[in-house]
Order: sequence, then structure tokens, then C-alpha cells
Amino acid sequence: MDDRALYRLMLWGYATLPAILVMYAVMGFVQHSAALVACAVLAAVSLAVQTFSLYAMRQVLAADPYRFPYGAGKLEDFSAFLCGVLFVPAGAYMAVQALTRLADPVAVQYAASMVAVAVSAVRMVLLWLAAERLARRSGAQSPLVRAYLLDYRTSLLNDLGVFVSFAVGWLLVRTGEPAAGDRVDPLVALAICLYMVWAGIWLVRRSFRALADLPLSEEEQVRVLRVLAAYVADYDGVGALRTRSSGKRRVVEIELAFPAARTVGELEGLAAGMQSALATDVPGLQFRIVPFVDRERPGGGQGEGSGDGADRPAAPNPGSDV
Repeated sequence: MDDRALYRLMLWGYATLPAILVMYAVMGFVQHSAALVACAVLAAVSLAVQTFSLYAMRQVLAADPYRFPYGAGKLEDFSAFLCGVLFVPAGAYMAVQALTRLADPVAVQYAASMVAVAVSAVRMVLLWLAAERLARRSGAQSPLVRAYLLDYRTSLLNDLGVFVSFAVGWLLVRTGEPAAGDRVDPLVALAICLYMVWAGIWLVRRSFRALADLPLSEEEQVRVLRVLAAYVADYDGVGALRTRSSGKRRVVEIELAFPAARTVGELEGLAAGMQSALATDVPGLQFRIVPFVDRERPGGGQGEGSGDGADRPAAPNPGSDV
């Protein structure tokens, strides 16, 4: 996949978005259209989100493993989280305004409003066709290309839906039904706002789990303890047990006490066996044993905890304690 071609497509869409935002905002206030104001808010949120997406893409193109040793994927998760956080309050506020307009409708200049929506629709057609060509050239293997293709297609369908709704409102007004025609605009605005609230909640829930480092679930923690019990004859004691889930990754780090004579090969074999026992029930597992010598039990053997952890290495805390 040509990353630079995708970046150019993203940049072109980003560069043309401010003009669409200003057009929607001005036309919304001038033509008294709640739907166009809602579209302006959608464009503003999209502008903020795409800023982070472009920054993430630049880091991918830079390919600097020393500056970004863990990749730039979290930036995309943060941009989705930001989108959800902005969607929910904005959508809820504008939904209330749309309901007010439904009860007390205001005359909307549908003809001029349709021109604004048509301009946005033409832009989305060009972006969608460019994304389609890029997807065919890359075999549609890139998740990022598929995501932008879906986003452009959804935005195009949204513009077309608004355009058709405005056309219906215009026809109702022209045929002597202004009471019904003037309510089409707030109905469209309400539909957009409800979508914003729903999408915002979904994005916040999905992105929060990808961004946050949470402990494993109680069921997964019990499985870890069962594996510890099954291998109790292979270590002298247990120190700290830490677990972390981030997105699809599951991290388990266990401090275990061993006799000083235990070899590195034996420790690696034990770690491989414990990880294998957990891998089936804990998908996406990253398993690590942090060994230390229990000076309180110089002869080795099975014991309880590791006490104050003499000679325990100062391991970094990767997440929450179980």
C-alpha cells in the first residue's frame, strides 16, 4: 500500500474541510437551517479528529523507531476518543434546539441550503472515488484505507439524504404546506444529532478501552492464579502479580522466587509452559516472569509469599495489581 498516496488523500480532504465548515455555518445562520448548523458542527469535529489522524500518519511516514518505539497507533485511538467526547454534548445540545424548532418552526430557505449541501456532496464524491482507486490499487488490505473509504461513503450518503430531505421540504412549501415543510429541517437536524450522540457514546466506549490500561477481568485473574497453583512445585514463592489489558493486549507479570542455582534455561522453560497454559483462555497474552532469590529460604522449596522481597529486582509497574 502506498502510504504517501493515502497521506496525500487525507491532506486534500483536510485542506478542503475548513471551507465546507465555514460554508455550512454561514448558510445555516443566514438560511435559518438547524440541519446545516448540525452539519457545521460535524465538520468542526471532523477537522479536530483529522488533525490527530494526519499527525499519526506523519509519524508512520517518518518511521523513526527511536523517537516512537511503540508506534503511533494510540494517536488514532485518541482522535476517535476526542471525536466521541465532542459528539455527545454537541449532539445533545443541538437535539434540544431541533426539538424546539419542531414545536415552533421557522421558515427555511431550502433552495439556497440545497446549494450548500450539493457543494459538500461533490467534494465527498471526489474523495470517495479517490479512496476507491487507492483501495483497488492496494488490494484493500489496509485497515486505514478501508476506514477512510467507509467514512467518505457515509458522509456522501449523509449529504445526499440531507439534500433529498431539503428537496421534500422545498416542495411542501411550494405546494402550500409551509407548516409541514418548515418542520423537515429540524427533523433532519434531529436525526443528525441523534446519530452524533449514538456514535459519540460508541466511540468513547471503544476508544477508552484501547487507551486505558485496565486490570484483567476477575475471570482471567482466577485463571492466572490457577496456573500459579498448577506450577507451585517449580518456584519458592510469589511476589507481586500485575496484570494489564490495553485494547486487545493482555499483559501478565509475575515475580517468582527461585533458588540461586536455578538456570536461565529452566526459567525460560517454566515461563513458556505457564504462558502456553494461559494463552488459550487469555487471548493476546504477553507473559513475563520476574525472578528473584528469596534469602529467607536459602534452601529453596515451596513457600508462601516472598516477604519483603530481598534481592527482588526493581521491575517497572506495567499496570494495576491484581
